[in-house]
Amino acid sequence: LKPHNNTRSRHYRFRSNLRGVSIDTKRDEIMAMLGTQFTSTQSSKSCSKRRTKGIRFASIFLSCVLLSFFYSRTIKQYVSYTPNSHATVLGSGTKFKGSQFWKKGSTLEVRTLYETAFARAQVHKVQLEDGSTVVNDWLWFDELDHINVLVEKSGKPSLFVVFKQMKYAIEGESLAVVGGMIEPGETALQAAVRELREELNMEADSWVDLGSYRPAANRGGGMTFTFMARGAKNISGEAISNKFELERQDVVYLTREKLLEAVLAGKFKEIKWTATVALALLKFPASTES
Repeated sequence: LKPHNNTRSRHYRFRSNLRGVSIDTKRDEIMAMLGTQFTSTQSSKSCSKRRTKGIRFASIFLSCVLLSFFYSRTIKQYVSYTPNSHATVLGSGTKFKGSQFWKKGSTLEVRTLYETAFARAQVHKVQLEDGSTVVNDWLWFDELDHINVLVEKSGKPSLFVVFKQMKYAIEGESLAVVGGMIEPGETALQAAVRELREELNMEADSWVDLGSYRPAANRGGGMTFTFMARGAKNISGEAISNKFELERQDVVYLTREKLLEAVLAGKFKEIKWTATVALALLKFPASTES
C-alpha cells in the first residue's frame, strides 16, 4: 500500500497479488477493504508491547529477589531463642565466641544486627518488671568476658606495673592495667595468669580476686573480672606476642602514692581500669601492706 507521488489527491495505489493489476481508489475504501489486516497488525503490536512489559516485570521481580537475598545475608534476621539457649547463637553465623545473654522472665526475643568474634550488636524484646510493658527495641552490646589485673612487683618498696598507651576510643594517652579477653574454656583466673605472661612476661606469687562486674547495666558489654597480682616477678624467656594488641604500650612503674595520685587525677581514662586500681588500693591500704 503506497501513496501516489501526488499526495494532495489523498489517493493510494493498491497492488493485489494478481500480476499487472492495480486499482486506484480513495483512502477510505482501501481502509475498509483492509480493515481486517490493519486490525491484525495492531493486535500484533499490542501483544508485542505486553510481552515487553512482562519481560520488564520479570526482570524487576528477579532483581528484587536477588537484592533481598544479599540483604538478608548482610543484616541478620529475627532469631528467637528459648530461655535455655545460652551457648551457641543459632541463625546468626555463630561468629561471636561468647554466650547468648538471656534474662529469665524479661528477655522475649533477640535480633542480631552485626557480630564479630569479639563483639555483637543486638536488639532485644524485653518485658519490664510490671509484667505488661514490653520494649521492642532494647539495644544490647555483647563483648567477650574479660579480665583486668593490677600488678604489684615483688620487692621493697612496692612498685605497681601499669601501661601508658593509646586507645581508639580515648583522646590522648591513658594509664592502663593488664587486661584481656577470656578465651573459650578458660576461667577468669586462668585468663589473668595468661595475660600477665603475655603482656609483661611475669608471674605472681599470689592472686587476689577483687570481684566481677557488669560495665554497662542496661547495655551489656560482657563481664569484667578484676584481680590484683602480688609479688610479680619476671620469668625467663621472651614475652608472648599478642596479635590482638594493636596499640603501643609503654611500661610504667609507680609507687603506691603515685598510683593513688594518678587514679584520683583521672589518668586511668577507662572506668574499668579506674575501678580495678581503686578496688586494689582499698583492699590493701598502706598501713596493712605486707
